Amino acid sequence: MTFFFRENRCPIPLPLLSVLVILLFPLGGCSTGTLNAKLGHTATASHYDFQSRLPANDERLFVVLAFSGGGTRAAALSYGVLNALRNERLVIDNQPTRLLDQIDVISAVSGGSYTAAYYGLFGDRLFEDFEARFLRRNWPRTYGWMLANPYNMARLISPDFNRSDLMAEFLGKQVFDDKTFADLSLGPLPFVIINATDLNNALTFSFIQQQFDFLCSGLSKYPVANAVMASSTVPPAFAPVRLRNYSGCDPSNKPWVTEALNERNLLARKFAVAQGLSRYLEPGRMPYLNLADGGITDNIGVRGSMMSPVAHRGDVRKMAGAFTVTALKKVEKVLVILVNAQVSPPYPWSISGKEPGAYDTLAASFDAAFNTLTTENIAQARREFLAWGESLNLTRPPGKPLVNVYFSTLTFNQVENPARRAHYNALPTAALTAGDIDALVGLGGELLRQSEPFQQFLIDTKTLPGASGDTKTDTPP
Repeated sequence: MTFFFRENRCPIPLPLLSVLVILLFPLGGCSTGTLNAKLGHTATASHYDFQSRLPANDERLFVVLAFSGGGTRAAALSYGVLNALRNERLVIDNQPTRLLDQIDVISAVSGGSYTAAYYGLFGDRLFEDFEARFLRRNWPRTYGWMLANPYNMARLISPDFNRSDLMAEFLGKQVFDDKTFADLSLGPLPFVIINATDLNNALTFSFIQQQFDFLCSGLSKYPVANAVMASSTVPPAFAPVRLRNYSGCDPSNKPWVTEALNERNLLARKFAVAQGLSRYLEPGRMPYLNLADGGITDNIGVRGSMMSPVAHRGDVRKMAGAFTVTALKKVEKVLVILVNAQVSPPYPWSISGKEPGAYDTLAASFDAAFNTLTTENIAQARREFLAWGESLNLTRPPGKPLVNVYFSTLTFNQVENPARRAHYNALPTAALTAGDIDALVGLGGELLRQSEPFQQFLIDTKTLPGASGDTKTDTPP
């Protein structure tokens, strides 16, 4: 049986300051963060992976959404896109359906993870209370009050309970109802992939069972709030979220790692990922992983996760994690929507002509690397999805429709009016005004309507004939 636990590592004796505070607040000093549990013998049906969690919708369509980082700004824009998809109708097998119900995967990073996780847990409840519970909350003020609480100050003295643990606890109670991955992506809801960055190995870390297998750990009982916190943990404001790396397991998907290391294709992403994963297999040398904001390695949340060899057992070309051989023959239209809330505001020191200080220089250097990486990731993801579609068409059975891939990227740069575009680019990541939240939610639908690939998908897919009636019921290998 798999379960999560709170590992008690409260140091004794405590420093004098800790003792004084604990005398005043005796319940606070030994607080510990939530760690992942060692892998148990659970049924495959409970595993959090493509095999168990892809919704049983029409197999002729494969719809992927990717929500970028960007704090509340990204969460609001992603929410607006989901709202627009809720209002978009298709006719499949002579039955009307919402495009929202045909979404297969949502891969998300940082701010986008909040929207994705909430929808993956609660479905249409997202449109009832997500704005009040998350979007319209003043998070800097909320966090400030949390830190000012003497009880929390006492708890934070423990070396095993940090600011990220405190925020994850708050998110669990106030936003995500203390749900775990056992509750996520059930029934008709899409498979949600939450992504962080593994600081130990400079890799994207996806909260899916295939990734946790390498830690000899189970994911089902791990709190969703902690994963979302890991995905959005920006240092140094928050400490990394830690995961335990256990010994005693031989991951079932290890063979492709060994194969990639033996091939030594040094420029291949498969080799780089395999090299990092191989270090997990030595828990004595890496007993803990430290996770931070997923945007550090992939701020669009699709190339490093949805298209990672981890998710597909090393075979990205066949999407072996998401498709059986039978399903690959049935898919006809692949829609990928990237919701990118990245901004490019001018720097005040640049406008004034002043020389940037040390902090300004560091921030601008980070932005340059970050923005360049994001642009390259989007371009490469587009190339890989299109190449995947072309490879499927080369082996398409006679008489079967060819696969069409529609790749749509939604960004603030699509806003034509310069003043409006500048306004969106100047928005912060938190403490947005009610007017800005409303504008971002509306903008999600507006950008979809402007997207030529998305509109072409609607034209080609408004009505699917009733000859097939296929649903995703096969089991991947």
